[in-house]
Amino acid sequence: MGDDLQGLALSLKLGSPQTADAPADLMQALRTVEVIQGSRCPAGFRLSFGAERYLPVQGQATDYPLLAEALLNPFVRVQVLVTPAGASATVLIDGFITRQEVAIDEQERTTLTVIGEDVSVKMDLFEVSAEYQSLTDSAIVSQILQKYSSLGITASVTAPSGESAPQTFVPQQNSTDRYYLQMLAARHAYLFYIQPGSSVGQNTAYWGPPVTTGDRQTALTVNMRGANNLRRVSLSYDALAPTLTYGQSLDLSQTPAAATTIGIGSAVQVPGLASTAAIASSASSLAQDPTSFTSQLATLAVRGTLLLHPGLAPTDAQSVGQAKTDRSVQEVVVVEGELATEEYGAVLTAPGLVDLRGVGQLYDGTYFVKQVTHLLAQEEQAWSYVQKFVLTREGVGSTITQVAEVSP
Repeated sequence: MGDDLQGLALSLKLGSPQTADAPADLMQALRTVEVIQGSRCPAGFRLSFGAERYLPVQGQATDYPLLAEALLNPFVRVQVLVTPAGASATVLIDGFITRQEVAIDEQERTTLTVIGEDVSVKMDLFEVSAEYQSLTDSAIVSQILQKYSSLGITASVTAPSGESAPQTFVPQQNSTDRYYLQMLAARHAYLFYIQPGSSVGQNTAYWGPPVTTGDRQTALTVNMRGANNLRRVSLSYDALAPTLTYGQSLDLSQTPAAATTIGIGSAVQVPGLASTAAIASSASSLAQDPTSFTSQLATLAVRGTLLLHPGLAPTDAQSVGQAKTDRSVQEVVVVEGELATEEYGAVLTAPGLVDLRGVGQLYDGTYFVKQVTHLLAQEEQAWSYVQKFVLTREGVGSTITQVAEVSP
C-alpha cells in the first residue's frame, strides 16, 4: 500500500522542443506512473492510461482519442514532475517515449501504456566510428557531450587524477556514444548518468566518481518510534565482492621491453562513506605476491583477479587495475527498502546521498542512493505514492555523528 498524500500534485509535460502541460483529458485518463532513477544510464519511465475508443461511425474507422492526439507517440519528449504539499516541484525524469503498448481485458477495458528512457536515449541510437588522437578520456567525454547541448544537456566532467593522452595508440570508438561514455567511465571506476535539473528541459550529464560529499537528503529512520519514516528495510554485506587486482604490464617504450609488476591491494575513495574498509590493509602485501595466498588460507578474506592487459604501459595498467578494485567495493553493503512517504515528507532522488539511522552501529551512517523507484497511482481522485530505494556503501561503520534533517 502506498501513502495517500493530500495535496500531492503530479504533472506531465509533453512535446518537443518546448514542452507544455499535458491537456486535461489526458491527465484525467492517467492511471499509474512509474519512474526508475539511478546512478547509471538510462533512467526510465512507464505511464499507463485508461483509453476509450470513439463511438463507431458507419463506414468510418474508429480510433482511441489518446492516440489520435499524437501526444503519446514514440519519441515525444516527456517530463514527469511531483510536488508534495508545501514543497517545491521535483523533476523525476526528462526523456523520450520509446515504446507504446495497448492491452484490452475481458471486460473490454483498454489500457494504453507508454514506456521511455531519459534523454540519454538520443545518445544510443546511432553507432559512431571515430578516432580521438592525443585526447585524454575526460576530453573525449566533453567532446561527445557537446553534441547534445541542444537537448538542454550540460556536461559535468571530472578528469581522473593524473590522466594523460595515450602516446602509443589512438583511442577508437566503434559504438553508440552512450555505450562509449559508459565504457570510459568504467575504466576509471566512474559513473555516467543523466540528472534532471530544477528547471524543466535542463539536465546534467555527470561523468565522474561516485559522489561522496555534499548535501544529504532527509534522513531515513527506523526503530525510533515516532521518528520512523520507513515501511521496511533490509541490509546485506557481500564479503565476496571486494577484489584485489594483480598482474604485469610490458613497457614497450623500453629496449628491451621491461615487465612491471602491478598489485592493487586497496580501494581508493576519498572521502569514504564507511569507517571500516571492505578490504583489509593486509591485502596490499598479498597483491604484490599473489602466489602466497595458499599460505594465508586461514585469514584469507578477499578475492584476487588477474590484470589481463599486458600491453598497457605501467601507469595505464595501474589505473585500470585500481579502477577494477575500486568498482568491486562500491556496493559491498546494499540497503533496500520502502519509504513511508507521508512520514518522510519529501521526494528521495537518485543518485545522491542520504543518512540512515536506527539499524545499529555497523550499518548506520551515510549512503550513496543508487536507485529510487517512484510508483504513483490514482485512486478516488487522489494520488498514492510509493518510493522504493537501493542504497550502497563500500563498508561498515558510520563516519558521521549526526544525520541530516532537511525540511521539504
